[in-house]
Amino acid sequence: MIIWIFGILDLLALFTLVITHYGWIISPILILLMFLYLVAKGLIFFGELLSMMDLLVAFYFVLFVFGVRFDLLFYFGAILLLYKSIMSFSH
Repeated sequence: MIIWIFGILDLLALFTLVITHYGWIISPILILLMFLYLVAKGLIFFGELLSMMDLLVAFYFVLFVFGVRFDLLFYFGAILLLYKSIMSFSH
């Protein structure tokens, strides 16, 4: 059950990543919440490769606040979050 919650939150982080990267909606509160979620999850499960990559995606959320956009980091983060959410729902 908790894995499904992580999957839903990863989908929400993916949604936030997409709408913010393309500039459709820029919500600082949503960016902050997803940043805190990814940092917390990355630190709780620190040591696993995918969880440490969550910290990289969280860093990208910080860059959003300053208006910095990197396509390579965006695609990496989007694929990572999509993969993790799909894997969460497959268990």
